[in-house]
Amino acid sequence: MGITFRFKCNKCNYTVMTSAGHDYGMHAVVDTYICRSCKVIVDVCVGEYGQTYTKEEIIQRKDKSAIDMEFFVCHDCGSGENLVKWSKWKRPCPKCGEKMEKDKKGEVMCWD
Repeated sequence: MGITFRFKCNKCNYTVMTSAGHDYGMHAVVDTYICRSCKVIVDVCVGEYGQTYTKEEIIQRKDKSAIDMEFFVCHDCGSGENLVKWSKWKRPCPKCGEKMEKDKKGEVMCWD
């Protein structure tokens, strides 16, 4: 089971539920990126069934995951370009650049 946490930017009030890094569910493997196309934080599919793939391996496979998820693609805008790894240590807000804080009282959700 993967877990997501709520993060909030205290400057611009942007909030997001994210795994905040590499995480494993029963089917999907995700990692957290900033999509510079739509300026959001997204957990993108980077593997399946415990196996993580590189972008080069995905290009060679030329297909979706067994659970019909696209690899290394923003689920908000559908772009596979302009994805930048999100640092769970620096935690930059994609809207204003300030450091986001983990909401200690926010909901925690299990997925997959």
